[in-house]
Amino acid sequence: MAASKRRNAEDAHSTGVNLDRAFSELRPAMVALAYRITGSRADAEDIVQDCFLRLHRAEPDEAVRSLRAYLATITARLSLNRLRDQRARRETYIGEWLPEPILTEDEPSARAEDISFALLVVLERLAPVERVVFVLRTAFDLEFETIGTAVRRDAVTCRKIFSRAKARVLEERPRFAVDHQRHRVLLRGFIEAVREQDMDKLVSLLADKVVLHGDGGGKALATKRPVVGRVEVARFVLAVTRAQPPGTTFEEADVNGATAIVVKVPGRVAAAIMIDTDGERIQSIFGVANPDKLDSLARLADTADVRRACKV
Repeated sequence: MAASKRRNAEDAHSTGVNLDRAFSELRPAMVALAYRITGSRADAEDIVQDCFLRLHRAEPDEAVRSLRAYLATITARLSLNRLRDQRARRETYIGEWLPEPILTEDEPSARAEDISFALLVVLERLAPVERVVFVLRTAFDLEFETIGTAVRRDAVTCRKIFSRAKARVLEERPRFAVDHQRHRVLLRGFIEAVREQDMDKLVSLLADKVVLHGDGGGKALATKRPVVGRVEVARFVLAVTRAQPPGTTFEEADVNGATAIVVKVPGRVAAAIMIDTDGERIQSIFGVANPDKLDSLARLADTADVRRACKV
């Protein structure tokens, strides 16, 4: 009897160790999933930690049968709940709400098209269930039956939700096949125009209907509503730049799968600036200055030049 109990305890311990090891391997993918759904790295970390606790409370057979699918289902369900909570909080948010930018140069497995900042902004316009279904299908290629378990819908309904969400995403953000080098050239031209306060040069880089989105959350200088038009956007960008303190620098870094600008003032990261381009002109500019959303970039505050920096 004692030997039997000891074997059961050993088996339980072995299962727990194996689950911990497997979870550790799958954790980055689960954090990426939660981030794509919520747009918040901080929320994603919390969700995955909760998922880990639920894994240990689950029946062994339930979790082990397909650990990846099980974790994706739980992570998606928790993310959906968090997304619904976010929607309520955003009703009192000051200005436009943008996703939290994240550094991706140390994440080679992350596909740029899945975590593109412009795509995340479009996903914000989907209903919570639409967003979860879209992400699970496009980024994780899960079957609709599995997706249905996460959102508590049948497979047929999930297929219809996905088709509707995909149509909206393609309508609001046409896909631009842009060479990374061309993207970087336009970004550097933007930096040079800002540094030189060259209105004509900056205007020449912008599309006629360029849109500038800003997020200061009431805690930092930013536009409270989108600015539209190349001249209007250029004026706003140059005015904001002139308001920066001495010693401000613009540095390049890989953010959300593309080269972006990290604005640093002495001792801290002040903002992140991402652009969306068709390869010829800048179509959209996203500026995140809310300090609560810059934690993922904070480690750059005390480093030397990320790639190339210029003082403003």
